[in-house]
Amino acid sequence: MDFKFTNDYPFSRLDEIVSYLLGPRLWIPSTDYPDFLDWADRTWLELKKENKRAIITLSYNGIVGITVYQRHKKYADALEIKNLTVRPDYRGRYIASFLLKNTEIEGAKEFKSKYILCDAKAKNISVRNFLFKNRYQIMAKTDLYNLSAGEDLVYRKNLLII
Repeated sequence: MDFKFTNDYPFSRLDEIVSYLLGPRLWIPSTDYPDFLDWADRTWLELKKENKRAIITLSYNGIVGITVYQRHKKYADALEIKNLTVRPDYRGRYIASFLLKNTEIEGAKEFKSKYILCDAKAKNISVRNFLFKNRYQIMAKTDLYNLSAGEDLVYRKNLLII
């Protein structure tokens, strides 16, 4: 077993990162986000411009997990987690938990955030349970993206300010 978690990667790796985001995803059916291909294309550019950040998990130099985050566009004191993806065959190794915790720490430090926001489909019980275990609370229920793909839950976690 060989895992490395890092937010230090060359821009030359952006194609690989976005290609990975388009692959099989833990907990997320592709039908839930019909505009996901467009989002991935925009994410490449936003990662390059450093408007979005990523933490990647490598195993033998191949990507097995990614989290994408940014300062929230509407709430300056919020960190927004845009995507958390782990290869399904790496399930049960706590990669998602480690990525989430380190995104909370690195993102909050970088953006001086007081709280974290993320969202997932209301019907996605696995994500809901995962976020509850990590002390996230449901803040709202809405069709966040107006794509007729089902209701979304918006989750929030307050950060301890040290």
